[in-house]
Formats: sequence, structure tokens, C-alpha cells
Amino acid sequence: MTGYIVGRLAALVPILVGVSIVVFVLVRIMPGNFAQLMLGPNAVPEQVQELEREYGLDRPLVEQYFDWLNGVVRGDLGDSYIRDRSVASELLDRLPITGELLILTVGVTMLLGLALGAVAAVNHRRPADGILRAVSILGMSVPTFWTATLVILLPSIFFSYAPPFHHVPFFENPWDNLREYGPPALVLGFASSCGLARIVRGALLGVLGSDYIRTARSKGLRERVVVRRHALGNAMLPVVTILGLEVATLMGGTVIIEQVFALNGLGRLMLESVSARDYPVIQVMALYAAVVFVVMCLFIDLAYAWLDPRVRLTGGRRG
Repeated sequence: MTGYIVGRLAALVPILVGVSIVVFVLVRIMPGNFAQLMLGPNAVPEQVQELEREYGLDRPLVEQYFDWLNGVVRGDLGDSYIRDRSVASELLDRLPITGELLILTVGVTMLLGLALGAVAAVNHRRPADGILRAVSILGMSVPTFWTATLVILLPSIFFSYAPPFHHVPFFENPWDNLREYGPPALVLGFASSCGLARIVRGALLGVLGSDYIRTARSKGLRERVVVRRHALGNAMLPVVTILGLEVATLMGGTVIIEQVFALNGLGRLMLESVSARDYPVIQVMALYAAVVFVVMCLFIDLAYAWLDPRVRLTGGRRG
């Protein structure tokens, strides 16, 4: 197990290098560079060249890349072009906001996904199953930004209520904090839970038809006990995969949700940085997303070994 973990972490290095190269090149071939956007459409070429020279953007791309990579290896993530602050400081200020949003979202995803999927599987081919399947398809089809807009507009129109649009730490005022983070977490969590619910339903239906489930029922156990103690654990392997991938991709969902709900987190930072071509921030954020995705894939494999004793992870292979 230890050798497997070390091998996966070592494999993270070339992945991050590859991601950094791709992002470094892509952000610089996008139409309009930082100097042009900063000076505006009326800037003359001499002004653009002077600003590029000031920020080192006139140097060869290879030289710029290795200078930046050398700084990252030494722990220097560089400075933001538009905020006059270090990238590390900007990330540390915004990480708690996105972190709390993701924690609440994952909680909503797990609770709703497992509950809806289990209820649909137990009520297979009954009205409840059809209703929950329709709700799941609807939740997967509707864009999150549209749902988020309705969550803000409808209460304000019919009840004159709007969630707070300023950050309140949880330990300072838990109620106002949940009023701020609850709606976006519910919007993101509901969208993710709909896909999870369909996987849970399919996995449970396969398990509920097994011989040992029929044996448990023949002993007089209640249906909820059969599902909770005997079926749910054995149906968790595909669920863990989907849940892990949902968590890894939630970072992309926060970009829009944080903008709609005016949350000053990492997702909003990424959107602002891409719009302003703030290269140092974009590159570090891309590396952060790659790290989160690879680490979540590692956790999925470790969860497999914990849930199913037949799975053994040794030396980077399953056996």
C-alpha cells in the first residue's frame, strides 16, 4: 500500500509539468495579451511594448516558462499583474471561502444522492421511482447558473428576501454564514446529487437481486435494515468512483456559482484572472486543479481497497 501511494504521488510530478506547459502556452496564444487589455484599445504599440518589457513578457516563452517554474519549485508562485499582491497571498485569502462552499456542497451531494438513489431502488417500478428518476434527469439537464439565478430572484420577488452578499466567517455568525453559503451549496449539491442518485439506484438494484439479500429478507429483517446493512455497502464501489470524480470537478462549478452569488473565492478569482490575462494566477490555479483531480483519484483507489477486501493495492498495481 505504501509503495502504491508513493508511486502515485511521484506520478503527480510529470502530470503537473505537462499541465503547466499546456496552460502556459494556451494563455499566451489567446487573443489579446495582458499589456493590451491593461492599456485599452487606444494604446499605441510603443506603450504596449514598454509594458510588456516591464513585466518580462517580451522575453522568449521558453525563458519565461523556466523562470516561472523555477520560482514555483522554490515556493515562489509569483505576483499578480492586476492586484499588486503575491499569488500565494491571494490564494490563501480566498481558499477558506471556496473550501467551505465545497465542503457544504459535498455534504449535500452525498445526503441527497444516496437518499434519492436508495429510495428509487427500493421503490423500483413504483410511482416514487418514476418521480425521482424524472427529478434526477431534470437536475442533470438544467444549467446550474439558471438554477442559481432562480434561487436569488424568486425569494426576492415573492418574499423580499435575498441572501447576504458579504463574507461572514462561520464562527463569527453561524446563521449569517449559512445564509450566505447555503443557497450556492444547495444549487451545486443538487446538480451533482442527481447524477450520483442514478448511479446509486443502478448499483443497488443489482445488489438487491442477489441471493444473500433474499436470505436476509427471509430472516424477517426490515427492508431498511437490509438496504443499510447488507446492500448499500456492497453497492458503494461504483458510487465512490462517481462521487470522487464529482468532487474533483466541482472546482469548475464554483467559477459560475461564485460569480452569481458574489462569493469572493477561488472560482471567481480564476474567472477574473482569465478575463484580465493575469498569467501567474491562471497558471497556479491550473496546477491547483490538476493536484486536486489527481489526489481525488488516489483517494478513490484507496477507498476501493477499504470497501472491498478483495482489492489490494501494492506497488502501483491492483491485485
